[in-house]
Amino acid sequence: MYCDAHIHLVDLDGREPGFARKALQFSWRGAVVSHDPAEFLQSEALRAKMPPTIAGFGIHPQNPDMQNATFLSSLCDEKKIRFIGETGFDFFGDGPLRSRNPDAMRQQAEAFLFQARLAARAQLPLVVHLRKATDVFMAYGRELDGVPSVIFHCWPGRLEEAKMILKKGINAYFSFGTPLLRDSKHAIESLLGLPASRILSETDAPWQPPHGSAWTRLEHIVDITDKMAHVLELDLKALAPLLEKNFTAAYLLDN
Repeated sequence: MYCDAHIHLVDLDGREPGFARKALQFSWRGAVVSHDPAEFLQSEALRAKMPPTIAGFGIHPQNPDMQNATFLSSLCDEKKIRFIGETGFDFFGDGPLRSRNPDAMRQQAEAFLFQARLAARAQLPLVVHLRKATDVFMAYGRELDGVPSVIFHCWPGRLEEAKMILKKGINAYFSFGTPLLRDSKHAIESLLGLPASRILSETDAPWQPPHGSAWTRLEHIVDITDKMAHVLELDLKALAPLLEKNFTAAYLLDN
């Protein structure tokens, strides 16, 4: 079975209308993110047409709108989601709210802290998005006390940073996607150096397309998993069940 730890269904449907009704040629499960109430409802309708997926909701650091906090809390209380996120920090610099200025820092931190504390209270996994912000995340590491699981979506950091996170006692998992297909040095280094029990696979579909593609498709999980097997020098028959086991553990699906 292939496991996709991070998908945006509504965005994917905008690029590939009707994809949800197309049968995949392999066994598969996925984790679906949404970031506003309308998107969540659309995403749920798409999920109903697909193989098994789990749903999450988060206040994204690129749009840290706390108006969605009440909706997120209600989803947790009503047990309509299996994880919170994506949340985190994004200081890539391609917009005022993604630059290292006091207002962006305040808004992103407020959204992150709210979601980390909610994840601890609801005992739900927390999916984290980081761009040029690993140092900021480290400063808030203690706020993750009580969060049962933390999944770093499309892990962008260095191996030593991932090891520091694990040394803090955070029950962390590190997800790898299309940057591996572009031979990202940091991604390959982290994949090779992390414990095998801490790695996940994802597409981030439709975002971060591999070379030659207009967008990332669900089918790219095959290429990503094959690349992981090549880097790790593992047979796919050994890697696929490991990634499925890690997906189950990271998203607390045995609970």
